[in-house]
Amino acid sequence: MSDADYPPVLTYAQALGSDHIKRGFLKCRLVHMEDRSFVMPDLLFSAEMRGEFFAARFFTANQIAFFEDDGSADFCRLAVDLMNGTRVQVAFFRNDAVRTCRDGSIIYRCAFSPTSRKAMRQPCGKWRRRNGAFELLLYHHTNPEAEKGIRASGELWSSPWNIQGSRKLENISYCYFTSIPSIRSEEHLRDVAMSQSGVAHFLPTNAPYSPEFVSALEVPKRTPKDMGRSLGYWIDVEDVSPNHLWLHRPMLDAAYYEVVLPRVYRVGVETGHTLPIDGKRVQVSPSSRKLLKYVVVGLADSPEGLAAPYNEEETLSLAKIDAPAEGEEIISTWKAKKNSHQYSDMPVEVAQLAAQE
Repeated sequence: MSDADYPPVLTYAQALGSDHIKRGFLKCRLVHMEDRSFVMPDLLFSAEMRGEFFAARFFTANQIAFFEDDGSADFCRLAVDLMNGTRVQVAFFRNDAVRTCRDGSIIYRCAFSPTSRKAMRQPCGKWRRRNGAFELLLYHHTNPEAEKGIRASGELWSSPWNIQGSRKLENISYCYFTSIPSIRSEEHLRDVAMSQSGVAHFLPTNAPYSPEFVSALEVPKRTPKDMGRSLGYWIDVEDVSPNHLWLHRPMLDAAYYEVVLPRVYRVGVETGHTLPIDGKRVQVSPSSRKLLKYVVVGLADSPEGLAAPYNEEETLSLAKIDAPAEGEEIISTWKAKKNSHQYSDMPVEVAQLAAQE
């Protein structure tokens, strides 16, 4: 009998090459650029640590293994650096999909192997499952006067401003949340695209570590006191827009992606719509909900590329989200579309900047 008569039966430990594994769920997307496709990790939900979630900070190109059988052994593996500084190898099998999300992502049952055997520390926050949906506990920071208005009206107002706070958008509004429970420092402000000086600084990937190579970008000028009121709400992860990316290409190392502002969570709605509050949950009605199916990928070796995800004007370097068809998931979709160009045949609505007044 041939080897094909004995399909491989793989375990998570075999897929990860490690016996030191933890269990959880991974939310991720298949995206296409003009010259590449890749799996973009979003959130890692721990199944073993009292409902804690971890956000990706950096990640490298994924690996997918296919076997000549019914596909049950096919798996995807990713290397991800989390916000807490821990590097993990994450693996999921084709049959591990547990939820197809309306934002074009898939949530998989997964296993992950931290490079350190120490306990996973400093999670981004809490998560829960409610009627099958995955929800995050996130925070909206504001001032005392705005807090009174929110509590009186029972709703949150969306904002037409882009992430940088420099231009208004015409075709979508966002309500901004963060995983940071309270804004107490300049570092916290930078994490949410603000600063006490009104300026954010960036250094291109291959530039020498010297002030003359640093580029500056205007951001909203705020102090921790301006953001002194913290309102916590449970939010469906499927209502959260994907974060943009930077692509780093070090001259002496492998390329990798960086998630831009991983502590920021944007909920998109139709222009001018509000987000009703139901107790401790934010609800987004289907008629208000708006999700743009792409992310900006800024080339991090130039000032223009570093600024692109902030001002959202850069539409030439996009990664378009490939939402799997009904009954499909990322691994089967990758196999079905292998060695084919997808980008040009995927029209997407992009954020439109309003004319400057």
